[in-house]
Parts: sequence; C-alpha cells; structure tokens
Amino acid sequence: MAAAILLLALGTLLVYPGADLAVRGVSAIARRTGLSAFVLGAVLFGIDIEGLGATLVAAGRGETQIAAGGAFGTIVFLFTAAFGAALVLARRPVPSPPPISLAAPSVGVWACALAISDRFVSRTEGLLLLGLYVAYVVLLVRSRRDRDDADPHGESEDAPAAPDEGHLRWVLLTTCGLVLLSVGALALVVGGSRIAAASGLASGFVGAAILGALTSLDEVLLEVLPIRRGQPDLALGNLLGTLMAFTTGVPGLAALVRPLSLDSGANLAFLAAAVTYGIVATVLFARKRAGRALGAVLLTLYLLWLLYAGSV
Repeated sequence: MAAAILLLALGTLLVYPGADLAVRGVSAIARRTGLSAFVLGAVLFGIDIEGLGATLVAAGRGETQIAAGGAFGTIVFLFTAAFGAALVLARRPVPSPPPISLAAPSVGVWACALAISDRFVSRTEGLLLLGLYVAYVVLLVRSRRDRDDADPHGESEDAPAAPDEGHLRWVLLTTCGLVLLSVGALALVVGGSRIAAASGLASGFVGAAILGALTSLDEVLLEVLPIRRGQPDLALGNLLGTLMAFTTGVPGLAALVRPLSLDSGANLAFLAAAVTYGIVATVLFARKRAGRALGAVLLTLYLLWLLYAGSV
C-alpha cells in the first residue's frame, strides 16, 4: 500500500508541469505554423496514451470487461469531471466550435453503439472502428487545409506569427511535456490500480470508474489550462478528439489484440458517455457557448454516475 501511495504522489508531482509544457508548446506551434489549435488538440491530445496503454494491456491479459470499461470511462470522466471543472474555472464562457467539428464524433458514437449492441466486439468490427478513426483524423486535417486554400489571405487567430523563436524549440518542449505527462499519469494508473485491486470491486466498475478516471487525471489539466489561458479551441479539440478516439480507434485496437466481451458495467459506461456528449453538444449547438452552469451540471452528473455505477 505504501508503494501505491508513493506512486500516486509521484504522478501528481509530474502531471502538472507536463501538462503546462504540453499546452504552452502546442499553443506556440499553432501560432507559428498557422495550424489549427483545435486540430492539434484533437490529434496530439485526443489519443490519451495512458488510457490507450491501459486498455490494450487489459485486453492482452484477457480482462476485456476492464478494457472496454476503461475506454468508455475515460470519455465519461473527460466530459463530466474534466470539462465540467474547466467550465467552472473559466474566466468567460467557452465558444462553440464549428458545427461540423461538434457533430463529427457522433458518427463514432453510433458506430461504437452498433459494434457493442451484442456485448461483443470482434476483430473485424475492431478493424472497422480503427479505420473510421483514421478517416476522421485525415478529414479533420484536410478540412483545415481546404479552409486555408479557400481563404489564403484571410486572417485568423491561428495565423502564423513572426518566427522569433525556432519551431524546433517548441516541438522539443511539447515532446518533453507529453513525456512528463505520460510518466506522471502512468504512475497514477499503476498506484491506483494496486489500490483498486485490493478493493474487491467488480471488473466493469473498476474499468469504467476507477481506471477510466485514473488514466484521465491529466486530462483535467489539458482542459482547464487552455481554457484559462484563452485557448478554448485546444481544449475542445482534446475533448472531441478523445471522444472519437475512445469510441473507435482505442476499442478497435483493443479488439484486434483480443475480441472484447462487455459486461453491464462497460455498457453502462458507454451509455453515460453518449448521454454526456449529447448534453454538451446540445448546449453548444443551441447557445453557441458553454459556461459555469453547464460545468456545475456536468460535475453533478459525474458524482451521480459514480454512485449509481458503484451500486449496480
């Protein structure tokens, strides 16, 4: 138990400086290259390395209920606890991304729902889900390129700044930040998993509520820091990119390692993920922004989900 607590402390000490460097680096790269902060957030932060690694390891060990629950629990934690905290701490309401960016992940949600409808994801279904994620990333990058081609002289907040500092420096800082973030989050996962293993909780709940939360603790900072620093596109890119990754690419890869068999805990986590995405998307579509009221609702929903999922 002492070793587990030490790992939790070590992870806590590493995730903040890692997230801080990563956010600063990606923001600088976006300004200096003209790339969209939303796209960079979706691609670089969307695949949560700790969540992906934990899901694949669980699948490889035959613990497919934990693997599926961990993937979907990551989404629930990000959309409720992480994004909710970011909205509550935001200095001003967060503007909505373009409608197509907000709606695109719904394709992944529907595809995942079809794949898990029989509580089983075969390797063929996993390959299709993985292909859908690759197509999403390609279209995301291409849509930005098409927008720039259509308006080559237009000015935007993503327009490249004067190259007062080399791009290489910011790439290295971003890489260092992501490494620190990953090491810190891995320490949190290992320490938390040891404590969870001794608790005797059900596999589905451990995967969805505990593993999903532990692997996503760094995501709180990747939501809060960009929004507090006036880079909401980076936070929203991370939010929606993670949703797409963990409904298609991550469970798809896990199913290729070992076909996934889901229990009620994993199914409940997916349902919670779909519902919270629907709430966030509806508010952003209707109001064109999100503020502290939505943040408070999301944090409340996370607590209610934990209480309900733990009692099932």
